[in-house]
Amino acid sequence: MPSRFSSAVLLLAALVVAMPVAAQEDDAPVDIIEIKGPLDGLGIGYVIDEIEASAADGAQAVIIQIDSPGALSDEIDDLIDLVRNPPLPVATWVGPAPARAYGGALQLFLAAPVRLAAVGSEIGYLSPRVAGTGGGPEIHAGLTLEDIETLKDTFEVSSPPPDLIDATPPADRQAVAALDGVPFVVAGETIALSTLREVEVEGETITTTVPVRFRQPGVVTRTARTALAPEAAFFFLIAGLAIAAFEFYAVGPGVAAGVAAASLLMAGYGLVNLPLRWWGLMLILLGTWLFNVDYQRGRFRVLSALGAALLLIGGFTFTDGSPQIVPNAWGVVFAVIGVWLFYQFAMPTVARARFSTPTIGREHMVGRSGVASGALVPEGEVEVDGARWRATARREAGIVDGDAIVVTGIDGLFLEVEKVQVPGTGY
Repeated sequence: MPSRFSSAVLLLAALVVAMPVAAQEDDAPVDIIEIKGPLDGLGIGYVIDEIEASAADGAQAVIIQIDSPGALSDEIDDLIDLVRNPPLPVATWVGPAPARAYGGALQLFLAAPVRLAAVGSEIGYLSPRVAGTGGGPEIHAGLTLEDIETLKDTFEVSSPPPDLIDATPPADRQAVAALDGVPFVVAGETIALSTLREVEVEGETITTTVPVRFRQPGVVTRTARTALAPEAAFFFLIAGLAIAAFEFYAVGPGVAAGVAAASLLMAGYGLVNLPLRWWGLMLILLGTWLFNVDYQRGRFRVLSALGAALLLIGGFTFTDGSPQIVPNAWGVVFAVIGVWLFYQFAMPTVARARFSTPTIGREHMVGRSGVASGALVPEGEVEVDGARWRATARREAGIVDGDAIVVTGIDGLFLEVEKVQVPGTGY
């Protein structure tokens, strides 16, 4: 009997749990498609595909959730055209605060027949449509010239121009609720949405939203688009160059080489899509080179300070997407500080550990003998007591691979060596 009673209770509980699920199946869901960061071709293509997939998957409507400083590709036209002539009702929502919609992202927002924005979000910088291209306002939402004139360069949705915002929901569920009963015209047919439903909970009737499905890009798309933020592209670039320099001076590819390659690949994706000022990019490369020069000398003084200054200037100026897409100031500053610390402390410490043995300290190297592991012109490598070191010699010394050498001093990270003279030969 107890066993049968337990089975009956479990069966009843399963039926109770299943009832809301069965009820939800009758309510067509609303899909929320998230747009975050600058809109490149990859991000725009993702949104287009998801709108079409939502229509195929039985969604009654789509809300495009926008938090973007602007568009980076002319493909934004294709997305705007799709929003104006969609396969199912489409609304746009800038939120939650402090989300933003500038440039092409703002024009996408305006293209929808129903426009929602959380209080505290920002919409503005209507032009240019594609960041860095210049030009005047380009409207794709069917607004009149009078409507355009009401737009300011920037404004908060707490006091938006008239007729641009239909509601100000603070969160996604409220955005879905705001669409209840709203008529949309799709393919010439008027559709009134039903995004609210009543359910009974413990004998009480409450109103809630229909099921909501959140659509987000895959890992590869999200990872690649990380570099679209100017400060992120800047960080990946200088970090990749610094780690590549470390591998060069430390001799021999390793894990760091893979990290450098990945960082430069991410930086490359950002640089290809962002509007660039080439002179700003050259300042970044020059600043990194100056750090390498000081590192090679084994000291961090005037050239390192100049390199840091060039990196800062380059980090703030290498993109040409103002006022829509600009680097985050703190992101640039912390990236430069990180690179300076890497050259100042991490590179010398790790290189010293790689090129030394536990029993040999740099202060004891003077006077030791070794063999050249290649020509010194005037820099190269030598092997002393089984450990390989970076070394430098006078150019006229003529040290080649296999020559016997003796350590005569220390110059920063380099051993100063001389060729061992063989008696009676003059060599």
